[in-house]
Amino acid sequence: MELEERGGTLVITRLPVEQMGALSLGLVLTDQEGTVLRALLEGKKVQVLDSGLEYKDYRRCAALGIYQKFMALERGLREMGICVVRDRHR
Repeated sequence: MELEERGGTLVITRLPVEQMGALSLGLVLTDQEGTVLRALLEGKKVQVLDSGLEYKDYRRCAALGIYQKFMALERGLREMGICVVRDRHR
């Protein structure tokens, strides 16, 4: 996972599938996951770049069931307060 601080907002620029699963369950397995979960609990703004969601790299080849599972995990992240935003550079 890659994190940046941008004007008071914590931005996740790259979110691997393993860490996406852990975050969606509220698990802290790495320092980065802890940083994100603490920010959410403290009411800070957290965003993830749409282009940084690794699971989307597998859209054309993943089995439908697993891809839909990750789509559900993305919805779960949104429900937790993480905003999915488009990368201005793409």
